[in-house]
Amino acid sequence: MRYLCVILFSIMLIGCSNDDDNNNNTVNTEQIQGKWSLVNVSGGFAGVDQDIEKGLIEWDFNSDTGMVTITNTITDSSFNTILPSGMYSYSISAPADADDLIVNDVNLGRINFENTSFTVQETLVDGFTFRFER
Repeated sequence: MRYLCVILFSIMLIGCSNDDDNNNNTVNTEQIQGKWSLVNVSGGFAGVDQDIEKGLIEWDFNSDTGMVTITNTITDSSFNTILPSGMYSYSISAPADADDLIVNDVNLGRINFENTSFTVQETLVDGFTFRFER
């Protein structure tokens, strides 16, 4: 019986592969390169849905330096602007099932690209979704 357990365990190890670690939907760093405007913040416990005029909050991603420059001209504190103006490091991590946007060592959430926009969705329950457009 002991040998049978060892054989079964060995077969399971050999049969397993690490293909789950390969994310076929990974974000190309050139996709995020350049200037993006935060145009909508939605979600949260209160069900927020705030449209933001294009150009008021801009994120300029530089994939060569791994830095994003945020220019935020909104002074109204009722808007969720994510981060204040400044220069921050960023990266895109690639777990098995999706890509996460990391800014200033904080995981902002899952990043999903569309044609000329992308969204970042917080993975928390009742989290926010941030929509960016070119």
